[in-house]
Amino acid sequence: MKGKSKVVLVTGAAHGIGQAITEYLCQKGDIVVATDYDSEGLLKYNSNDKIRTIEMDVTNQDSIQKAVDEVEKLVDGIDCLVNNAGLFVGGPLVEVDFKDIQKLFDVNVLGYLRVTQSFYPLLKTKKGRVVNMSSEVGRIAFPFNGPYSMSKYAIEAFSDSLRREFQFLDMNVVIIQPGAIRTSLPEATVKNYQKYMENSDFKEVISRVWKVLETERYADPIFVAKKVYKAVHKKKPKLRYKVKNNIQRGFLEYLPASWADFLIKNFI
Repeated sequence: MKGKSKVVLVTGAAHGIGQAITEYLCQKGDIVVATDYDSEGLLKYNSNDKIRTIEMDVTNQDSIQKAVDEVEKLVDGIDCLVNNAGLFVGGPLVEVDFKDIQKLFDVNVLGYLRVTQSFYPLLKTKKGRVVNMSSEVGRIAFPFNGPYSMSKYAIEAFSDSLRREFQFLDMNVVIIQPGAIRTSLPEATVKNYQKYMENSDFKEVISRVWKVLETERYADPIFVAKKVYKAVHKKKPKLRYKVKNNIQRGFLEYLPASWADFLIKNFI
């Protein structure tokens, strides 16, 4: 693995996994362009001369273009784009607010596409690579996690297609698939499910899912940051890096779908 300093742009850099990635890459000697729609959340980086902060909303093309213009003033190209910005929406698919799903896809899917298209010229200059944050639920979908899982399945397809296109340009695309990581996402999950604890047709089942959430063990986001560093620096990175994935959930991937359905129905 090369130790040469890289210029890396990270979306959703103000909190959680994005913050861990930003701080770890900086610690390892990289120059990080930290972007987030939360400008106040970026203030913590102002004293670090290896981190450049830019307010950017991945759902707003004008905001993205302004960020591109600012980055062009700082560097002549970027070595890696880390698409990390995201949010969580869960609940029964027939009951969840459609506007919430639209917002989810606007951030988690279309946001990746907007940012990748907009920063592509700066990536191409250095034959840079793209690192996309997916999830273990981008491989197997669970009940009441449908909206979020749908968005991550889309990122898997986006990444595969982009990688197969970029190979003709000698550029890489890498997928990161975290499991349960200690961020604000678990709290968001709980708040999402609370909405369905009273009047939902699935309230009894959701109460059982609730107990599963209470026993979930969350890993430190530094584990994700270390995998991202590998994805940025390895000459030949893996196509996918799994990070602290749940063994039992992973086991279901390899079963016939009808068997997985049976186990989920009877053992949640």
